[in-house]
Amino acid sequence: MRREFVYVGDNAPEITEQEYSEFLLQLQKAILASLKKRELLNHSQYGRCLDEIEKQYCRKKRSQA
Repeated sequence: MRREFVYVGDNAPEITEQEYSEFLLQLQKAILASLKKRELLNHSQYGRCLDEIEKQYCRKKRSQA
C-alpha cells in the first residue's frame, strides 16, 4: 500500500503513532531518494540505507504489536 503525505499549510490533524511512524519512514525514503538523485549517494549506499530504515521500521512495528 502506497500512501502520500502532503502538507497544505493547515494545522496537522491528530494522527496515531502508527501513522506517525509511517510518515517518518516515507520522509526518510524521500530524503534518501533526493540524495541519490543529486548523486550524493551511489546505488549501493542508497540500497543499504533503505534496507536499514525499513528494518528499523519493522522492528518498531513488531514491538508496538
